[in-house]
Amino acid sequence: MKISVYAVCFNEEKMLPHFLNYYGKFASRIVIYDNMSTDRSREIIASYPNTEIIPFETQGELQELTLTEIRSNCWKGDDADYAMVCDIDEFLYAGNLPAFLRANPDYDIFQAVGFDMVSWTFPADTKRSLIDQVQRGVADANYSKMLILKPRQVVAMNYAPGAHSADPVGHSPLRIFRSVEHGGTLKLLHYKFLSFAYVNRRHGALKRRLGREFTEHGFGLHYQYSQLRNFRRFLKRYLRARNRVA
Repeated sequence: MKISVYAVCFNEEKMLPHFLNYYGKFASRIVIYDNMSTDRSREIIASYPNTEIIPFETQGELQELTLTEIRSNCWKGDDADYAMVCDIDEFLYAGNLPAFLRANPDYDIFQAVGFDMVSWTFPADTKRSLIDQVQRGVADANYSKMLILKPRQVVAMNYAPGAHSADPVGHSPLRIFRSVEHGGTLKLLHYKFLSFAYVNRRHGALKRRLGREFTEHGFGLHYQYSQLRNFRRFLKRYLRARNRVA
């Protein structure tokens, strides 16, 4: 089985080892669209096998519409059995993902059940699976995304900004596996809240990149939140999180 993974990236040197170690176990190919990172992101990506870096420029701004166009089109023409479109902090989990896909061959698209994962400290051990290290999470329907698909069956995904929703079109009627209807067997674990310091630093860096799209569409509004509001959001998730989501 061939699985391709596509992701967008900007200054993700802390998360990339976790991401690449996880998907590198089963992905035949990992393609990272890099938005001109200024940290060690490209060096880290290049150090892993079966990876490809495609740089793209947005004049130093966070341009969500550009990211949406990439997500909607990057997988087209791929001859893999499955293509996955995600962010660096998104881990698709089903215990053994290839085995899960082999057990459900009749579906063309899979919609996971989403969780915001939370940790008091950032997991620095990159040799140990992030999923083993951080298993506390909060259910979040906003991350119940359609991220994995059969590229030879799907014509278009028509992702909305952030890929939080999609309007897929196929060569024939598409069969969609909705994990919520199957006992949550497929989960999308969103590893954003990995310590308040990490979230606060990340938001600050992205806030500095807000430009025209923020003014016109409000994309990235949450990056404008104060440190106090960010801490309250983090603490609320931490207190609500339940153990062993994965």
